[in-house]
Amino acid sequence: MRGWRSPSLDNSKIQDIAAKTGAQIISNRGSIVLMVTQDRLRDICKMKQNELPEFYHLTTITGVDEGNTISLYYHFWQGKEFLSIKTSVPKDNPTLDSLSDILPASLFYEAEVKDLLGVIFKGNPLMDRKLLLPDSYPAQAPPPLRKEADPEKIRKMMELE
Repeated sequence: MRGWRSPSLDNSKIQDIAAKTGAQIISNRGSIVLMVTQDRLRDICKMKQNELPEFYHLTTITGVDEGNTISLYYHFWQGKEFLSIKTSVPKDNPTLDSLSDILPASLFYEAEVKDLLGVIFKGNPLMDRKLLLPDSYPAQAPPPLRKEADPEKIRKMMELE
């Protein structure tokens, strides 16, 4: 956090949001990441909507298999600056409350993350269907972007080889 300055943001707003939610601030080249626990994700997104309305555009959600956890980055964009909110879920219980009621654009991004990494977003109406994967994708196979996913085994399960 030392030496961090955003060229056009009111830094006190970022610091206030972080203080109220227990988030850690990380910045790099005009990009700001607020790391928060999953139980504070909804709170921080609501605060962002109210206190940083210029970051209204959710551009995507990135999921990363970190081994025992899956990290989720909610990326917001405004001009030449990016704000990301990061949280993690345990891989053995990858569930998180949906943000689709707060951020309508997250509806389909959450469905993509569910298909590709197996994170279940409670409250998202798209969790009962596949968005990106074929209906023939084996239920017993790990989601394709998980580290334990073996493409050759999955292809055999799908009788593609």
